[in-house]
Amino acid sequence: MKIILSTDFSEDNKVLLPYAIDFLRNAGGEIIIFHAYMDNICIGSNCYPGNMDSDNYFTTEIMIELEKNSQKIMKEKTEFLVNLINEEGLDNISIRPVLVSGNPEEELIELSKAENPDLILMGTRGKGGKSFLEGSLVKSVMTKCDVPMLFIPEGYNWRKSNEVVYTTNFNDGDVATIDSIFNILKPYKPHIHVIHFVEESDRPREAVLMDELESTFKKKEYEGEIHFQLIYTDNAPLALKLFCERNDISLSSFIAHHKGLFDFLIKEKVDKDDFLNLNIPMLTFKEIHN
Repeated sequence: MKIILSTDFSEDNKVLLPYAIDFLRNAGGEIIIFHAYMDNICIGSNCYPGNMDSDNYFTTEIMIELEKNSQKIMKEKTEFLVNLINEEGLDNISIRPVLVSGNPEEELIELSKAENPDLILMGTRGKGGKSFLEGSLVKSVMTKCDVPMLFIPEGYNWRKSNEVVYTTNFNDGDVATIDSIFNILKPYKPHIHVIHFVEESDRPREAVLMDELESTFKKKEYEGEIHFQLIYTDNAPLALKLFCERNDISLSSFIAHHKGLFDFLIKEKVDKDDFLNLNIPMLTFKEIHN
């Protein structure tokens, strides 16, 4: 198994490490630590007033210092993770740092295409920030990477991802996506709650679709449990929040639709920020187009 661990070098990113190690603990594999360090540096005559950058001296000095500092921090982060793995006696996990200059979103997408990892692991921050981990950029990148992405919120206390909610709108990719959830979360033997929000007027049709999805998994073998449930409500965001609280959900999962991101997820009953606002890890999958 290969994991890309995307970091902005903040202390909050340490919460990502237990997940990366857990996923590789039994099967082994590689963790690629990725960081892009030039997202806020501009180059050229429009960046500075007057002739301040006429010989690019000031810009070059900043770039050199930024690169040196990034290399230093990357070395420290890599050594920290290697030591953590060695302390646990895991000799089946290798670490490879990848440090680049450029736009973090674009560079991560390109790295994903080149490496074809099984999972991308990264952190998230609330709205209002100005970094790669800020919510709007997270929602952008999850629709562009072809591989599953696991997002861990800032300040989250690590816990095993046993109780998982997967919210469906009965997409063509549901079966493959749920199979992937079981495969990725195999170390936890997850209990997956497959839910769909429905109004009373849609009850007959939605019940048939849920029954069809459930019958598919009666014929499958997987490690863990799965439960299917229709939730009747006129307030889907509140229903989602209450469901997660009552069932001690430790991870949400869904297909990240490209058009409007989440605007058409669950017939617009759940807003694009409702999953982020749960403040629990999110496992997302790119929309499958037939």
